[in-house]
Amino acid sequence: MYAVEFEADIRDGVVKIPEQYALLKNTHARIVVLLEGESSDSELRALSNHAAGNVEEWKDPAEDEVWK
Repeated sequence: MYAVEFEADIRDGVVKIPEQYALLKNTHARIVVLLEGESSDSELRALSNHAAGNVEEWKDPAEDEVWK
C-alpha cells in the first residue's frame, strides 16, 4: 500500500482526481478525508474517532521504517 496526497473540493459528494493522478481513475482506493478547522456537527465529529491510526490492521511497524 502507498499514499498519494492532494487537495480537492468535495462537490455534491464527488472528489475530482487531478489530471496528474489520472492513473488512479477507475481504481479501488481507501480514502481518508482530512478537514481543516473544527466542526460543530457532533455526528461528523464522531466519525473522526475512526482515524487511520485507530485501525489495528493498518499498524505495521515495518511500514513505518520507510518514513524515518
